[in-house]
Amino acid sequence: MGSIPLWEFLVRIVVLYFAVMFALRIMGKREIGQLSVFDFVVSVMLAELSTLPMEDTKVSLPQSLIPIASLVLLQLAVALLQLKSHRFRHWVDGEPSVLIEHGAIKDSEMKKMHYTMHDLLTQLREKGFSNAADVEFAILETSGELSVFPKPDAAPVTPRDMNIRGSGATIPLPLVVDGNPVAKTLLSLNKDRQWIENELRRRGYPSLENVFYAAIDSAGTIVVDPKDPSHSTPSSKAELSSKQP
Repeated sequence: MGSIPLWEFLVRIVVLYFAVMFALRIMGKREIGQLSVFDFVVSVMLAELSTLPMEDTKVSLPQSLIPIASLVLLQLAVALLQLKSHRFRHWVDGEPSVLIEHGAIKDSEMKKMHYTMHDLLTQLREKGFSNAADVEFAILETSGELSVFPKPDAAPVTPRDMNIRGSGATIPLPLVVDGNPVAKTLLSLNKDRQWIENELRRRGYPSLENVFYAAIDSAGTIVVDPKDPSHSTPSSKAELSSKQP
């Protein structure tokens, strides 16, 4: 830690941590596998710049924060140019490559992308396809992810194929998380803590502390997941459900 006192070293760590976190937040929410080459390079450079002032205490915090901010501004500028210019976006990110077209493997395109048959078969298996002949199109995205489109006779059956009208998917709302009621959900349902306590008591849970997670769906079905036996009174951990009265 050199000549600086311990408290200043700890302050550096905290400041740099929040600076990098803020920078990544501004840059977007893409997953690691979806980062473009430029995004990946910027992320690596941010990591290096953030460790430099911790390794070399002669580097001041402003000296380390300025290049981090400059990289973020550069990344935002590049992202804006990508929105405005397809040619620039193609130069930075590249274009997707079709590796399988109408069931035929394009070996020339695979050689161009330095993509082996082993890589292709591995990613096809990860997508649930054991036979490349069942694939109509396989497209290698700029992120390195393989998008696979099966042939019509190999595609899974959907409700539409069977003329079944499906209902829209909804996300269950959490009622209790780790023994604590979720106030936002109760407010949206126009209910209070007493209501959820009564509902749980009817299902054999005398206290909120016995419940690890509880949720309610659009149909009014309440699903309860109790805490482990060592932390709750129910004898077994089972999923219970019933209709909201």
